[in-house]
Amino acid sequence: MTSRRRIIVLIVAVVAIALVVVASVLMSQDQDQSDSSAATTPTTPTETSKYGFPISHIRLGEGGTKTAPDGKTPIGYTASCDDAIRAAVNYVAADSYSPKNWKKQKATLQQITTSADYNTKYINATASLVSDNSASAESSLISPAIYKVENCESGKSADIVVALQIVDPGLILDGKTIAPSVEFRTQNQALVWEDNDWKLDFSPTPVRAESQLIIAEGEKAPDSPNDLLNQIFVDSKGNPLSRDGWTELAE
Repeated sequence: MTSRRRIIVLIVAVVAIALVVVASVLMSQDQDQSDSSAATTPTTPTETSKYGFPISHIRLGEGGTKTAPDGKTPIGYTASCDDAIRAAVNYVAADSYSPKNWKKQKATLQQITTSADYNTKYINATASLVSDNSASAESSLISPAIYKVENCESGKSADIVVALQIVDPGLILDGKTIAPSVEFRTQNQALVWEDNDWKLDFSPTPVRAESQLIIAEGEKAPDSPNDLLNQIFVDSKGNPLSRDGWTELAE
């Protein structure tokens, strides 16, 4: 079970209600639409990497005017779609958790997620996992770091798909042992413009298809980035998935 899915299961048990998001996210109406950086569409890449992806001008860790409570996650973006991409990739690592650093991690999640009720439940459920089960998981982009813009409207909303890995050391949950694993998958980063910044929305709707590869304890991980990409970009029946629209972050 993936770390985020495991949290969703815990939410059901703790909150004891169906996880249905019924509130729409409030959008900030007072942003300056005349800002020349607030482009409706992201900048088009012109070069191609050795893995066959167009190379973006965007780099991991750039953008933002401030730093989140964890001391490393950039926050404070412009309303542009390029900054929506920056937020989406920079927020991947912030969705990690551990008993050692949870206080700052929780404050960071509260900073980078929307005010939607589901996000509060998600963070509280994560807190329960950490405090009651000493759970931890580390999330990061895969190498090569790639993303795909599904849609974006500057200053309103964006859906940026990323390819990530989640290292899960395992734990005992409800008397059941969850073995250590490393999960590689594509995941949608849904963002909305709220309080003059891009914020994540973890709500489970609408449901989007994910491609995933789970390497359980004792199993062999892919030998190379190309091997990993070939195993991620397949559907449940093993058929290749299109890589059109995917872009690689600049180094």
